[in-house]
Amino acid sequence: MLALRGLKRLKSVLSQHGNTTVRSVTTTSHEVRHKDDTLVKMENPFKEPQKGCVLCSVTVDFKNTQLLSQFISPHTGRIYGRHITGLCGRKQKEVSKAVKKAHSMGFMSVTHKHPQFMRDPNICGIKHLD
Repeated sequence: MLALRGLKRLKSVLSQHGNTTVRSVTTTSHEVRHKDDTLVKMENPFKEPQKGCVLCSVTVDFKNTQLLSQFISPHTGRIYGRHITGLCGRKQKEVSKAVKKAHSMGFMSVTHKHPQFMRDPNICGIKHLD
């Protein structure tokens, strides 16, 4: 009974101040109003740029040993993982297949990195102990 009286009092107070339950939206998230009230289309400022790896725009070939040598360890000859290279899954698989093919075809050494490529700049930011 007390709850009903409270609701009646609340309704009477709200009706005096206008209907507060109806909300109005003036603009959408991708439109902005100018002084003359014309809508202008604009890009979403919160949209993140599309992420891509270093090799997304490059074709990986097993004959390009200088590129492939960037993704193997200079001391052991092992292929670095995705968490180290920063490549996407597709390109990491392409690189690992190309390195294995280059090993089997004789283009690259299996146990160590070619000394000529030791001075190349690091693509994936790996710090070696030299």
